[in-house]
Amino acid sequence: MHIEEENDPLSRLRGQLKALSNRHAIEILQVLSPQTGEMVPTLGWDSIVEGLLALDGISRPKSNPRGEKSQEEVEYELARRGLISGGTVYETMNKLVRVGFVVTSGDRGRKQRGFMITHDGRLALASVGRLEEPIGTGTEVQRAARILLKHKNFVALLPAQEKFLREIGDINDNLVIQMPPGSGKTFLAMIVILLRLQRGVRCLYLSPYTSLSRQIMDEYGALLEELGYAVVRYDGLSPVTDSELEETNLIVAMYETFASAALQKKKWTSKLGLAVVDELTELDSSQPEMQSQDLGTDRSVKLDCIITLLKGQMQILTLSSRFGETEKITEWLNATAFRPDFRLTPDEFIVSKSGQGIKIVSSDGTQRSTSQQEDVLDAVMEHIEDYKKKSILFVVGSRYRAQGIARRLARSHPREIGSEIVNQIIGTGESLPLSSRLSNTLRYGVAFHHSGLDAGVRERLENAIRSRVVRTVVSTTGITSGMSFPFDCVVILLDSNMYFLSARSRYLQIAGRIGEYHLRQHGGRVYLVFEGPTQEFPTPEAMEEILLHRPLEALKPGVMYPSLAVSVLVRTLINGRPAILEDVRRMFVEFVRGSFRGTIDQDYSSRMDRFFDALVQWLIDEGVLESGKSGLVLTKEARDAVLSGIDPVDYMQRREDFSEVKADTAVSDLVDLLLRFRLPQSVRPRTLAPSQTEIEMMGLRTPEDWYMKLIPTRLRIKKSVLTRWLDEQNIASIINETGEMVKGISLDEGDLDSLLGICSSVAESLNRFYLTQKKRSIAERFRILGRQLQYGVRPDLANSDLLELLLIQSDNSPSSRLSRNAARVLYEHGYKSISDVVRKDIDASLKGLARDRFSRNCGLEPERAKEVYKAAMMHIRSKIIGDDDE
Repeated sequence: MHIEEENDPLSRLRGQLKALSNRHAIEILQVLSPQTGEMVPTLGWDSIVEGLLALDGISRPKSNPRGEKSQEEVEYELARRGLISGGTVYETMNKLVRVGFVVTSGDRGRKQRGFMITHDGRLALASVGRLEEPIGTGTEVQRAARILLKHKNFVALLPAQEKFLREIGDINDNLVIQMPPGSGKTFLAMIVILLRLQRGVRCLYLSPYTSLSRQIMDEYGALLEELGYAVVRYDGLSPVTDSELEETNLIVAMYETFASAALQKKKWTSKLGLAVVDELTELDSSQPEMQSQDLGTDRSVKLDCIITLLKGQMQILTLSSRFGETEKITEWLNATAFRPDFRLTPDEFIVSKSGQGIKIVSSDGTQRSTSQQEDVLDAVMEHIEDYKKKSILFVVGSRYRAQGIARRLARSHPREIGSEIVNQIIGTGESLPLSSRLSNTLRYGVAFHHSGLDAGVRERLENAIRSRVVRTVVSTTGITSGMSFPFDCVVILLDSNMYFLSARSRYLQIAGRIGEYHLRQHGGRVYLVFEGPTQEFPTPEAMEEILLHRPLEALKPGVMYPSLAVSVLVRTLINGRPAILEDVRRMFVEFVRGSFRGTIDQDYSSRMDRFFDALVQWLIDEGVLESGKSGLVLTKEARDAVLSGIDPVDYMQRREDFSEVKADTAVSDLVDLLLRFRLPQSVRPRTLAPSQTEIEMMGLRTPEDWYMKLIPTRLRIKKSVLTRWLDEQNIASIINETGEMVKGISLDEGDLDSLLGICSSVAESLNRFYLTQKKRSIAERFRILGRQLQYGVRPDLANSDLLELLLIQSDNSPSSRLSRNAARVLYEHGYKSISDVVRKDIDASLKGLARDRFSRNCGLEPERAKEVYKAAMMHIRSKIIGDDDE
């Protein structure tokens, strides 16, 4: 036996790869390799050749007992001789022996010579197997998984995913998937979605957060588009029409936007066959004690309503980490549960101050240390050791604290990071105050993350965190929702603002940001830092007991609030036909009884039955319902409003305002009207105050005085922001001057994004409403106002299609819209439409090209002018082609 010895590992690897590339090499190793758990055999040439033929589907036929060869035996012998003739198999075997993949026994050239695969040979075969076929293709689930694996460039599945593919066959019933954060739940959901799309079933993916919706689009949108399926986002911020929603194959929607459409009985909501509900733990109320200023903000109630509407109408698949009493959910949904038994958990440490210093104790009590550092941050970083080799997430309770700790860590624990990376994350658009503060800490390798960041900056920052370019992050709890990152350590600073973290299930959600894949490869740590007594955690021991050792709590949604109850009731009458009062009552109570809250709370439906009478009387008093001999009926105007996308309670409270709007109403008054709607009021800084009727229905006290006193000031800030935006002022000056108006009340770039998107959506709803009332001039005002809010321009430019022009980037990065500043320059230079860009400078009597004349006349820098002209040409051509296709 001879094995080549090479001192150079790279040369040895080259030799091994070369040996594997020989004809029959992989097949020989497959024949020699035993089944899992069996002894490694030693095979002779006859057995090896027989095995090679078997791999090609040629089995050795049984011998004829009379001694005569059958036709099958003759054909087999011919195949056998064909395989061994020419010496290729023998030569390949010798090469496998030389590189150490096979060992021999017996004399060379003798028939009794045996061959046995080595450990290196089995490793090589396993590696090739993972490259060629990480999973089987025997079932449609496995085939769909293979498509997604290739797209994600994964070579292997996580343990829970492997278990899913082994155990789950046809997925035709409702399914509750419970897996830890970062263990690949979304991947499994996309397998089911792909299977349904292949069958022509339209699908819905419900997400609680815009960041999660964006992640779904980024990771799977391109693949599905390549496979021929249309995918759209429906979150109130991405413009999409009802006709597009009716025709698309997969809709990625936010809870709230879908609930609004479903309660209006939008046509597209009834033509769905599968709904994936992400983060089912949102079904648990975070408001154990309801306060009047929070009325209508409990997301658990809205999710309960959504699933109740979907239940029985389509297949439902839910995704979440674990929670208590799962059987109640599966019974409610008539579903099966998939929850793998095996889980990976990080090391957990409790950090608290004592008389001797700062104690750091593992949750199992096996590791104890005391740091003499004065600050808990320094103590934790000391305990982590060599922090520059670790990715660390600090989770805090407020935006301001996230920014403050990021500044502190930038000074005390900096990291090296290239200036080009910082510039790429911050971007080259308008200078933004919060982004500038982020840039100051990023220069030292430390980032803060919260919803106040500009959406584009936040997206680029999250990408940098995933790629481990940014490795120290201080964030509010928003980063812990739905997304997994490759963090080695998660440090949770429990202060009085960490109200989100009150149960073990929520702790697991935060701790799960390490992600199971990363945890499996590298391990991980979680530090729970007790910073002082709070209402939930008076002592470190109470914190440890509740968050680390207490059994998981069952999900419990909140109680339906009046505005949602009104929408549910109105939905039963949206067809415009009269209905008998008792029939409406029965449908309302049945809906409530069918909700999850109605399933687990025996008295809930009877309480809602009594609640129904107050609701109906309220709607009659406010002119939404009429009661006659034929029964209850929606008034025409109320029905028009609801079908236009206006919330019934907004219609009730703003009905008189609608009648006062004229074609020449001042813009400031129109802005005032938008800010009286509930969705704009819910955007930070909150200005939402429920009506006295709603407060009395729920048996609550009026909102706290401190909150009510802030509302006028906060409204003034919002109005100032919108007015300045409509006047084309830059974002930096808008936000800076807003901060100077009132100390302690701020509105960051991300808040501005949300406010503008929601107000633009409200303006579009009002446009549709006034069209139904045949008040076209007023409708046009709101159409223009909606575009002004969307793009931040004055009315003249808002009416131009220049704002739809997409610039093609030379570096293959995503297309970007023409900026409002560039659009204004073009408009002022006489180019008032995309068509003008292409046609205005066409003149056969002049020498030279039209594009060169455009470049000289448009007012833009030459390079930018060329980009604009090229984009305009492509726009015009695509429109001509589209018109021809029609």
